[in-house]
Amino acid sequence: MAQRIDVGHITLNVDEKGDGPAFIFIPGLVGVMNSWDYQREIFSDRYRCISFDHRGAGDSDRPGPDGYSTQHIADDVIALLDTLGIEKAHALGTSTGGAILQNLAIDHPDRLRCCIFSNTWTKADEYIRRVQTARKQIALNEGKEAYVEISSLFTNGCNQFRYNLDKVMELEKRSMETIAEPDVLAARIDMTLNHDRLDEINKIKNPSLIVGTKDDATVPYYFSEDLHEAIEGSELVIVEEGGHYSYRRHPEEWAGIVGPFLAKWEDKI
Repeated sequence: MAQRIDVGHITLNVDEKGDGPAFIFIPGLVGVMNSWDYQREIFSDRYRCISFDHRGAGDSDRPGPDGYSTQHIADDVIALLDTLGIEKAHALGTSTGGAILQNLAIDHPDRLRCCIFSNTWTKADEYIRRVQTARKQIALNEGKEAYVEISSLFTNGCNQFRYNLDKVMELEKRSMETIAEPDVLAARIDMTLNHDRLDEINKIKNPSLIVGTKDDATVPYYFSEDLHEAIEGSELVIVEEGGHYSYRRHPEEWAGIVGPFLAKWEDKI
């Protein structure tokens, strides 16, 4: 059951499931933990699966507009690991969560075991800038409900609306119930545009798996190729179909990519 945990400088809404090596799941920009429900269910038979609502999302605390950056949330993750008494964890970050994971792997490599980067980017290019700017303008001009709906289009893609509509609406429902005010939404979008560790990504030495999707309309798959090129020894898998939420579109197949990677490294790190 989810619970709010004071990690020292902020209170986060956190959920755990399973026993074994710690495995932390970092959500993307929508920021709510239940985006990872299907994967946590799959991996909880072998791992202590932990996820949380970002600051400014879900039922975690909501600082003012100045309190948002991928570095702030990386600091929240370290504080959460400290509070839970976890020395090291596997970490999985999707989209904005992958940017947060870059910070963790560069600044706190000793706190991580394996890193899994899903549908994420290195530094915003013109394509991402236009996508995120459109989302920001909708939040500020049309309101938070319209922001949730347009974000669902970008992140789920047409196939999930056609074939997994129940999953789309389930996640959208919680987003609607817990959505922050437009100024916070705008600040959270700005943090994605301001994220830039491009010149330091080659410092990442933790075993790393990178997953991209060819039909991702939010973060083009070429960023996964860029990340793979920058992280020496990393593994790259490009999935043909799945949209931005590839791990929700085909959860069993997606877990079939991540599970063997973790198992391969389990006794080596």
